[in-house]
Amino acid sequence: MAINYKQFVEKVSTLAILLSVVFLALEVSQSNQLAKSTIRQALNVSDMELWKIMLEEDVIAKSLFKIDNNLKLTKYEEYQVELFQTVNFRDYDNSFYHYSNGLFEEDVWLMYRKGIKQLLLRDLSARKMWEKHNSEFSNEFQIEVNKIINELKVELNEIID
Repeated sequence: MAINYKQFVEKVSTLAILLSVVFLALEVSQSNQLAKSTIRQALNVSDMELWKIMLEEDVIAKSLFKIDNNLKLTKYEEYQVELFQTVNFRDYDNSFYHYSNGLFEEDVWLMYRKGIKQLLLRDLSARKMWEKHNSEFSNEFQIEVNKIINELKVELNEIID
């Protein structure tokens, strides 16, 4: 059975309309994702500004030097480093959010992930902060950091064995 010209045009038109609707839906989805990401970034910047009010850069710099050289911290220095690590991990959480939503390339996230792993490996204050405050971060980021911690445990056990 041959399709006449009118039926052909109707089918092509219908297909064009369907493709337009699909394209429009994808555009709206991407626009929503970008809007969410923009809002998340703005909130993160606002949060960081509030946290920075409590941080004393000079104390943090000296405290990090002490940590790197296995020197004892005062209670206030411990407090400042805990705040600093919280801010640091909030930035990591924000970066993970953007990576998870396809706005960061994988190699960029892997660089951040490597930094988190090294930080947790060498800095007791980062591990203490995570144990104390992990519930204050997004669920997805908690899962990712806990994976990193488990990887470290496996790697350290292999070194000891």
